[in-house]
Amino acid sequence: MKCIIDLHGNVADYAQFCICNYSLDTLVQYAKNGIDHEACRKWGISGEEWQDAIFAVLKEM
Repeated sequence: MKCIIDLHGNVADYAQFCICNYSLDTLVQYAKNGIDHEACRKWGISGEEWQDAIFAVLKEM
């Protein structure tokens, strides 16, 4: 599992967005719902990168 410092570019930007805009409970539920393909398109990241960002944020919280 990656740490936030391991993320780069849009993936790091998305992780920072999640930290600033979502609570821990919201992120846990978000992760349970599976890959958010709309967020992937918006941020220009893959499903795997989305998971990396979400789980890195959860790990740090």
